[in-house]
Amino acid sequence: MATDPIGAVRRLWAAFVGSAFVAWLRSHRRGIGVTVLVAFAVFLVVYVWTNPGVIADALSIGWGNLSLLFGLYVLVLVTHFLILLATVRLCGRRIAIGPGASLTVYSTVANFFGPLQTGPGVRAVYLKTTVGVRLRDYTLATLFYLFVFGAVNASLLFATTLPWLSVLGLTVGAGVVVVATWKLGLGDRAGTVVAIAGITVVQALVMSVIYFVEVNAVAGPYDYLHSLVYAASANLSLFVSLTPGAIGIREGFLYFAQHLHGIPSDTIVAAGIADRAIYAVFLGVLFLISGAFHLRSAVQQQSAKRLGDSD
Repeated sequence: MATDPIGAVRRLWAAFVGSAFVAWLRSHRRGIGVTVLVAFAVFLVVYVWTNPGVIADALSIGWGNLSLLFGLYVLVLVTHFLILLATVRLCGRRIAIGPGASLTVYSTVANFFGPLQTGPGVRAVYLKTTVGVRLRDYTLATLFYLFVFGAVNASLLFATTLPWLSVLGLTVGAGVVVVATWKLGLGDRAGTVVAIAGITVVQALVMSVIYFVEVNAVAGPYDYLHSLVYAASANLSLFVSLTPGAIGIREGFLYFAQHLHGIPSDTIVAAGIADRAIYAVFLGVLFLISGAFHLRSAVQQQSAKRLGDSD
């Protein structure tokens, strides 16, 4: 008898969603959230304690560059947040600003310290259990974002050597997006599709400015165009991030793309150390601030509930 693999997967997923384990997770969301917050806070403290040089590495490039990079990291985080809002909207749902911002922060932290693309997994589980976004819809929307991100960076790899190929790659990528939007019947959501693509391009450009600042802070001078190619090769390493922060993976991509961006190995290593150190400190500060606000909100809600029960 022929089997229906898609139907089998759907039945397994339905059984999982309706299981006692998922019901327990839903009923203990707040407690689990607080536990995760505390666990991440402890992890960050231990990480800095066992790697004290991370602070020195972050400060070695100067306070001016450090402040500039923190501001640029905030811009990158804003693009992640806007892409999250647009992605959820593409799936036919809405998420409030506050929960969306918190989810962006926590998933970004998870994506840096966790292997592979941990962040999208965290977002998928949260959106499924709290917003009602179907896993299939979110997966497709995320794949669209990743396609745009990959197409933009793959095209920019040749900005200094074969600029016509960069233009061709961006044109073909835009054509694929248009055709896919039409074939998938998303004409009524074309504005959201364009928004995701546009924000993704802005995100890639902001990240290129970050790398431009970093390579010029540790060595240089390097022009922006070569830093743009450098950033493109670094960004593509995110697709095979087998280690936290893509440690080693990014450097491998940058090394093999040296003939494209022209930045030497010693600069790659020095900039990589500074980048990981600064970004880890940035995420730690951001996470602790966000966690403090989250815990404060949870305490206020719990106090209001107790007062209501006592009336």
